[in-house]
Formats: sequence, structure tokens, C-alpha cells
Amino acid sequence: MAPAENGEGPFSAVTIRSAVKTGMSERQLQTFSFGPGETLMKQGERGTEAWLILEGEVEVYDDPGNKPLKSLARLKERQVFGEMALIDDGLRSATVVARSPLTVAEVPRAGFEKMLNACQPMARHVLTHLVNAVRAQRGIAISEATAEGPTIRSSNDTQRILERRMFAPGATVFREGDEGEAAYLIQSGEVVIKRGETIIATLGPGRTFGEMALMRNANRMASAVVGDYGAALEIIRRTQFEKAINSMPKILQSLAHAYLGYLTGPAPKGET
Repeated sequence: MAPAENGEGPFSAVTIRSAVKTGMSERQLQTFSFGPGETLMKQGERGTEAWLILEGEVEVYDDPGNKPLKSLARLKERQVFGEMALIDDGLRSATVVARSPLTVAEVPRAGFEKMLNACQPMARHVLTHLVNAVRAQRGIAISEATAEGPTIRSSNDTQRILERRMFAPGATVFREGDEGEAAYLIQSGEVVIKRGETIIATLGPGRTFGEMALMRNANRMASAVVGDYGAALEIIRRTQFEKAINSMPKILQSLAHAYLGYLTGPAPKGET
């Protein structure tokens, strides 16, 4: 894949100015300098911070270890990287190397978590789900701890999301190509996500599905079919979903849409 000069995919341009609203101003961030060729982070390592580029450029590489590096993106001033490991507490998904004399501001985990904690549980779940999907699409393992995502309110909570419905075994919740008007939270049972006859995922209690169409304002990209023992689902209507997403600080909304664009955009030339 050729370097993405405009930082397309999950590495799209994202400003951190909105972080000021969370009590973290750019002037309070510690700055560091790196020379050309220096590595800022290594794929597979534990992440403890994200980085905001103040001056210079970096190259983002897929670094599987047993194969040559493959460039994923080229990032410039005012762009952020390293945040995925802070969102889902997973390992670094790429290696980042300075292309030129570089000055960056460190965004510590505590500051980033403050932004995450400002989100409604549904919004944080969606963000974690998108990060996991990006990792899965790139063939990066997802740990059990992050696969389920954060806890979401259920019908047992005083602030109930919406109505609960029972679905019979084999029932179709929605079909590929349908309009997307709701997302769903699984309370019990399983739901199988299929594209054509190919099973993409089998989801259990605590997982959501159907949110992609709401975020893209587009038709369903896959079908959802209830498993062999039926399922109890909570229906999250578009208005409630949008309210949750809008609870995110602007920087997290930008990241969510960047991840979504990576997942739903056309495959890069030469790839499927």
C-alpha cells in the first residue's frame, strides 16, 4: 500500500483542541523532539500515551515482525497517533517512525481517559468496537478483556435505553441492504452477523450490533440472524444512539468517523 499523504483510514487528521474542554490544554502537554529515523512506538508494545504532532512528519507502518515493513500512512502537523491502545487498552497496532526532525506533544493516558469517561457508556462501547474492528481487519489479535467493551446500561438500570424484544431462533433482525434505523444490545442469546452466506461474527450478551449503519447514515452492510436458542434484544433507536455519540468530546467523534471510514471505504489498490 502506498503511503497515504492525507492520512486516510484510521490515521485521519484529528485536532486535539477540543481536549482543552476536558481540562487538558496543549500548553500543559509535555513536548519531545525526535530525529529522522527514530522510532516513537513499536507495533505490539503496550501503549501508555498518544502523540500530537507539532512539527514534522511521521510514517506509520504495519510491522508484523517476520515480514518487511508496509507503509500505512504519513502524518503531519496537528495529527494524532497512538490513541487506539488507550481506547481499548490493547497493544500498539502499528510502528511509527519520524520522517523528519519532529516535535510532538505527549497526550498521557490519564488525559485521554478523562475524555473517554466524559462519554456515555454506549458511545464508549461503539468507539471500542470500532477500534477492535480496525484491529481485526488488519489481522491484529484482540484480547478477551477488550473484545466485550465497556458495560452498557440495560433494562434493569433506572436510566433504561429503550424497549426489550424477544426474537425467536432463526429470526432475521435485519437484512443486508435494509435501511438502518436502530442498533441493538444483546441481553441474552446469540446473534450471527452474515454477509451473503459468510458468517462475519457471532455475538453474545453485552454486545451491540447495527450501529455502523446509523453512523454512516446508510443501508445495512450485513444481515443479523438470531441463534439457535433465541435472543432478548434491546432496541436503541437512532435518536438515542445519536444522543450517545454526541456525548463524545469532538476529538473522539472525529476518531470514530475516521475508523468508520477505514472500515467501510474501498480496499486499497492491490488489496482485497
